[in-house]
Amino acid sequence: MARWSYKTSVHNLADMPSAPERVIQCDDKGHCLVHDLPEKNLGALENILNAEGDKGWELVQCHYHAGELLCLWKRQEEEIKKS
Repeated sequence: MARWSYKTSVHNLADMPSAPERVIQCDDKGHCLVHDLPEKNLGALENILNAEGDKGWELVQCHYHAGELLCLWKRQEEEIKKS
């Protein structure tokens, strides 16, 4: 049976190079949409995804709130063989 490890990470959009001030808008019910994101700014998000992916983490969800992305990640734990 697979066992999973989980972690969260927070990424401030203002710290991302070339990130526009507001590309994600959320309504009062928490539904969020990405819009008007120029192609050159996708690199900042891709860098986060690739950096965590290189460490074996898989993105489960990413939520926007107050200028930050809260990302939830998982990766499968290696089974320890009992001798």
